[in-house]
Amino acid sequence: MSRWRLVSDPAVRNLIAVSGAIGLVGAFVVPTTSLFLTEAVAATPLMVGLFFAARSIAEIGTDVVVGAVSDRLRDRRTILVSTALLNAAGALCYTLLRDYYALLLSGIVCFGLGGACFGQLFAYTRELADARGVDAPFFNGFLRSVTSLAWVVGPPLAFWVIAEWSFTVLYSATAALSVVAALLCRWGLPRPDGPATGTDGGAPASGEAANEEPPPGMLGMFSGVGPHTLILLGSVVLLLGANAMYQINLPLYVTDELDMSAQFAGLLLGVSAALEIPLLVLAGVWAERLGKRRLMIAATVCATLFFGLLPFTHSAPLLLAVQPLNAAWVAVAFNVPVVVLQDSLPGRPGTASALYSSAFKAGMFVGGLAVGSVATWTGYRQVFWVCAGLTALAGLLVLFLRSAPAPGEPSKTPHPAPDTDVATPREGRAA
Repeated sequence: MSRWRLVSDPAVRNLIAVSGAIGLVGAFVVPTTSLFLTEAVAATPLMVGLFFAARSIAEIGTDVVVGAVSDRLRDRRTILVSTALLNAAGALCYTLLRDYYALLLSGIVCFGLGGACFGQLFAYTRELADARGVDAPFFNGFLRSVTSLAWVVGPPLAFWVIAEWSFTVLYSATAALSVVAALLCRWGLPRPDGPATGTDGGAPASGEAANEEPPPGMLGMFSGVGPHTLILLGSVVLLLGANAMYQINLPLYVTDELDMSAQFAGLLLGVSAALEIPLLVLAGVWAERLGKRRLMIAATVCATLFFGLLPFTHSAPLLLAVQPLNAAWVAVAFNVPVVVLQDSLPGRPGTASALYSSAFKAGMFVGGLAVGSVATWTGYRQVFWVCAGLTALAGLLVLFLRSAPAPGEPSKTPHPAPDTDVATPREGRAA
């Protein structure tokens, strides 16, 4: 199936709707939680940081376990439905509770378990790409562009709802969107290995790999994870940690230090997400042509430059002017690493996607602690210098990917290929 004819596939259209709904849920909750805790719960900056850190710890463990178990299930939609409903329960707790510790507990339980929806959606996307015979970087980038589109309208709309009504209205709408996502997952998505897989015939590539060597499950969830994967995960943790710090810190920096409205913070996030949409698709196309490692190095350079410029941006025009740099690095970091991980663990898309998702949550943990500590002692502006340091360190780790052996390749052979710069085995490719 050609790339752009995918849109005519009913399963892909439903997956677009699911990605949009889940994207809106994240766009409503993530940028507003720090403001919610500060204004509605009277939490200190350190308490805000600890809140994000504790939630991230809970989500890391559940992501990995759910990912390993999901590779042995015949129907991944069950997990998608369950996790979406847990996110709805977490949003409802935000509407009803105003005690910091009650919110912390509900966030750990509901959003901790519900956070696995993020990684499972990656895994389902990879399985559907394999079943449709489409290259995974493009398909993943296409679906991530839908999420970015949700972030174009989500943050500005969220802050507008807060200004016009309240946090209660916002999080009630978030709970409703999560229920819609659960319904779409249950009745709108087919099983990729079932009859709905459809038009091209043949079993999915991941299914073939699974038939030859069944996924190991929880007891062997880390089998095949070597130095290459660990270095890649380390760079992802640093990159997404910096992104988490930015999203947590931005509303507070804009309102407290620049004396601007919270709605402008939402506008900044929306503008960046709008710029990400074409870049996500282009990153998927360029990944095979230019090499995934080269794209990741370029992303770390853009990220470091972006965060290094932020402390010197004191006006709205300047903050808007640097957003293309933000969009460029996020488009790569949210697309390419998960595909590299899936390629390195063929037949185990759930485990690979869960590792990426866990790295994402580990980044949230690092970001939450760093924002709380740095903002408490030095102010919100200095947080951006820490972000620049994290992304620069991530770039150094990516440089080591060339020499690190990839899983399944104990002895490196000198046959050059279009993607030798990322050292990933070709057995897991989606095409």
